[in-house]
Amino acid sequence: MLTKTTTLNSYQAALGVKKRMNAAMRACASWAMLEEHDKILDMACVDGSLLSMLNDKMRLTLCGLCEMPEQARAVREMLDDADVISGRVDDIPWRSDSFDIVLLPAMVRGDAVRGAIQEAFRVLHEGGQFVMASSHVQLNEGGMNRREMMRMMQETGFTAVSCRKNLMCGALVGFKPRKEIEDAVK
Repeated sequence: MLTKTTTLNSYQAALGVKKRMNAAMRACASWAMLEEHDKILDMACVDGSLLSMLNDKMRLTLCGLCEMPEQARAVREMLDDADVISGRVDDIPWRSDSFDIVLLPAMVRGDAVRGAIQEAFRVLHEGGQFVMASSHVQLNEGGMNRREMMRMMQETGFTAVSCRKNLMCGALVGFKPRKEIEDAVK
């Protein structure tokens, strides 16, 4: 029988060995426009490897959202200064306008896609960047295609939405507009 302690210990053991980043994590990391001291959110922080790699490159304020509380606890122990909690991508438990960059290095399916995009928009500062992994293989397994996801990002309010290619997995990138730019367009 699995207990919470057993599950937590298995996560911690897995995290003890430095995890390699998958293609989606690498795509998000390569297209994120990071600056020193940015506050970033990994919306699919399974093992903390993306946050760990980004933190090795520069000083950042790290936040992560894990699906399960045991994952969040294990990542928090691995990354001392990170604010990692459990929750859903379509209901992010942070205040509006909290982050400079939001990363979604995992494919979200079904109704959660729209909610994840809307929540990413909500928690970003004006001018903030959203980078979402998009794999051709994953999209053909019943998910939306890139055009539909880009349209959904634009409908949510993201500007300069584009699809960036990376070897095995691309990324969809969009920016939350600044008020003065939005007012000038009107």
